[in-house]
Amino acid sequence: MDKGKEKEIVFEKEKELVIARLEVLFPEYCFASGSGFQSFSRDEMIQEIKRGSEEGKEFVKIEMEFLRALKDPSLIKKLNEAMA
Repeated sequence: MDKGKEKEIVFEKEKELVIARLEVLFPEYCFASGSGFQSFSRDEMIQEIKRGSEEGKEFVKIEMEFLRALKDPSLIKKLNEAMA
């Protein structure tokens, strides 16, 4: 399998994961875009991701970076220290 196809499959799996995370949030939950401060409801963000818009792609990228960061034990330690 070529690298391009492999990346596409991985991104589709990431999209599915992010959509699943969004679906458990309250429908009234809102997200704000840093570029122009456009806001999206939970369902609008899910639609943006499914459409493959730039906002949707960026949101998937940010969410995956967040999830990867959660695996870092030093981040959890810092969060715990900040909460103490």
